[in-house]
Amino acid sequence: MVRLVAVPFVLLWLTGCASDIGTPRIAAACRLVEVAQVPLETRGDMLFANARIDGEPITLLVDTGAERTLLTEATVDRLHLPRDLQHATRTFGIGSSTATWDANLPNGIVLGGAEVPLDRVTVGRFAINEIAGNHADGLLGADILRTFDIDLNVPMHEMTLYLPRHGCADVSPLWDQAYVSIEGVSVFGNRLLLPFELDGVPGTALLDTGAQMSSISQHMAERVGLLEADFASDRTVMAHGAAPDQVPVRMHRFVTLRVGPAAIRAPVLPVVPMSSSMADALVGGDFLRGRRVWLSFSTQQLFLGPPQRGPWIAVTRTDDTPTTSPVPDNFLQENSGTIASDVAEDPHRR
Repeated sequence: MVRLVAVPFVLLWLTGCASDIGTPRIAAACRLVEVAQVPLETRGDMLFANARIDGEPITLLVDTGAERTLLTEATVDRLHLPRDLQHATRTFGIGSSTATWDANLPNGIVLGGAEVPLDRVTVGRFAINEIAGNHADGLLGADILRTFDIDLNVPMHEMTLYLPRHGCADVSPLWDQAYVSIEGVSVFGNRLLLPFELDGVPGTALLDTGAQMSSISQHMAERVGLLEADFASDRTVMAHGAAPDQVPVRMHRFVTLRVGPAAIRAPVLPVVPMSSSMADALVGGDFLRGRRVWLSFSTQQLFLGPPQRGPWIAVTRTDDTPTTSPVPDNFLQENSGTIASDVAEDPHRR
């Protein structure tokens, strides 16, 4: 088993090498160093990875939109993990927010044979198997994912984790296939943000691999100029996120959604009542379907390969899509917002 050293030490060491005058030292620091290969299972445009805690197997939804890694209460109880009564996390997204004590991980999480030194996780008071019919024991969040450069090879059902390449002139992926770079990527906390344009209006989207479908916020729809009357004929479906509740959302047809070089014509997208502090939109698993993706929080880079089949651009819905095309009733897994805080009171008490 590979034991990872503490992440801050890794970052400091790499930074030191990158700033050294010696060219060989810089070249050494900029080489890709593989940490782990993690098999993926794809179900309904969502990615699931196997991991282990204290030797026990668990299944985690790979969720770049979750700011912290999360385990369900049922999983915490099954693994007999101790609760941390000094720290609680309020989890919010679509629907109501929930709050509960964190759980301690004395031995971290093992991914692909590599032990990730994570000492505490959020505990979710909801069941992920209720979302789109898929079962998972928790969410693999950005607190872990941001510490790596990630080759997310969806067509090959594999995720490869590398040490981040800081201070390097070239941080592009070493692929033998064509790819494009998404310009203007930024990081805010544990969120990887992408610029996009909806019907000519610019916005900022959160890359959320835990969202089954890309979606637009209510305030972004208003910025585009939509009024309540414009939603009158839209279909309403139920969305389920990081809370026990389901909320109704409208499926609205827009003219064009652009994310980097991808122009999505006449997309039908859910309009979701998400917090304006989160983002203007979520770019979800439907956008990544069949693609190879390289993402790096540390260098604020995102590279896209072409989809395995079909045109280069991603198409969520088009005018050619039959109106009877099914949209799952519980289509949206979303856990974009978690706020950790020290508390002195029982978070279950209202």
